[in-house]
Amino acid sequence: MKPTLLLLPGTLCDARIFRHQCRALRDVADLRALDYAGLDRSGAWLDRLLDDLPEQFSLAGFSLGGLWALELLRRAPQRVQRLALIASNARPASGRARRRSASQWRVCQRQGPAAVARGAKPVYFHHPIQRQRHGPLVRAMADATPRHVARAEFAWAAARPDSLPALLRFGGPLLLVSGEHDRLCPAAWQREMLQAQPAARWVELPRVGHFVPLEAPGRLSLALRQWLQA
Repeated sequence: MKPTLLLLPGTLCDARIFRHQCRALRDVADLRALDYAGLDRSGAWLDRLLDDLPEQFSLAGFSLGGLWALELLRRAPQRVQRLALIASNARPASGRARRRSASQWRVCQRQGPAAVARGAKPVYFHHPIQRQRHGPLVRAMADATPRHVARAEFAWAAARPDSLPALLRFGGPLLLVSGEHDRLCPAAWQREMLQAQPAARWVELPRVGHFVPLEAPGRLSLALRQWLQA
């Protein structure tokens, strides 16, 4: 029986961010790429999500999705078999993060989610060619994000707790995947997680920025396959 793998997208993203993984890994896992349509600020959606998942499952979260994955790990540690954090981190919210989230929400209110994505695009991708190639999808996903979902995403980013203790207690296979040129979740933050869980595997991808699933889909899928089969 194939393991269940829940794929959690990043801020203003949806299941389309994992198109390559859903094709490449369907032979080794029961893949469930999440959309955040039911997201709310209370966190009750996480309890509903847990009710819909089998007793044992694995998690792979990109960026903000990694923060949600860590929250699921805190809520149901005995149910999580494997954990993969892609261009993410386990740090608590900082003053800078709260200011950034508040600023993004103001832009979202005035101009819509796509304006937030346009403003952040220079730090999303390592190379201008990647920004040009993947920009339309990033904007389309942002445009499809309801305002209440965007607000809940920004609120969680601004209030998230410290997840390093949860990583310290986790005993399953842990995979960290990051881009060498990620300006949002840099190498120093990956090393923090590696110190909390030295048995983890860290894959740092050269010539890649923050949007690992789009900039290096094949290399990410290979790392996830090896992690699923560990």
